[in-house]
Amino acid sequence: MASTIVLVSDTHLSRARPFFQFNWEIFLQAVQANPPDLVLAGGDMALNAPSHPDDLAYAREQLDRLPCPWAMVPGNHDVGNNPPPPETVDTRGETTVSQALIDHYRATIGPDFWARDIDAWRIIGLDSLLCGSGLPAEAEQASFLESAMAEVGKRPVALCFHKPVFRDALGEADIFQGVWYPQARRLIRPHLDSGRVRLVLSGHTHEGRDETHGPTRHVWMPSLAFVTDMLGEWRPNLRGRRRVGWLRLKLGDEIEIVREEPDELLTTDISGWMRSGSIRLYEAFTGHRRFPGLPNDPGH
Repeated sequence: MASTIVLVSDTHLSRARPFFQFNWEIFLQAVQANPPDLVLAGGDMALNAPSHPDDLAYAREQLDRLPCPWAMVPGNHDVGNNPPPPETVDTRGETTVSQALIDHYRATIGPDFWARDIDAWRIIGLDSLLCGSGLPAEAEQASFLESAMAEVGKRPVALCFHKPVFRDALGEADIFQGVWYPQARRLIRPHLDSGRVRLVLSGHTHEGRDETHGPTRHVWMPSLAFVTDMLGEWRPNLRGRRRVGWLRLKLGDEIEIVREEPDELLTTDISGWMRSGSIRLYEAFTGHRRFPGLPNDPGH
């Protein structure tokens, strides 16, 4: 028997700045008409929670409107972004992950890493923003993952987290903030190399992609809220489809994935915000305000 899971990501919801609420309402109507066994949210459900904590509270309220169980992994607009590797200068102007932001996420949403068994499968959700943070939760997550994988037995495993593992290949050495940094991949690489992980689900890039590398299928969830450079005029080609929507996944002996792009959805392209290559215009338009308790980090 195959379980049905709806995959939604990067909704960027906000009570104060409801730029992308319309697409969420269309999504909600579709899920209510045909409820899955689970909705899996791939992060960035909040518009800008590091600056506006209520954005995450509002995202939680919207998830609770779903007619079925749901699970979520955090994104950089929920808990802050990874700190860059030491040899890299951080020019993004984006808040980095902190204990205060993790605590707010856990109090509002729940655990930021978890395991859930659905029929024959085990789904393991991870917080990819912890990687390289040096926070105590990073070591806790590593220990959790080893335990969760040790309990699997012969059950197939799906991993879910916000950022894709890589852009082109697992062994690539280039530093690209849109995916896991090379050093951070040590957390999951043994499990990918072993072939025990059959499916990896991620969001963040605001484009859909479905590729198999070795024994593992890597699926990028599209954003429900917006795309960037839909025409491919200036943003690097990541081999993904730049359209808003969501995915319907069936997990059984086989993996079946259908992309949902109803005509009612509004495809918003925020190229004008992002063409400069930084996050600063996004921060300005989403109303930047420092989260209480964050240090005065000049890189923020």
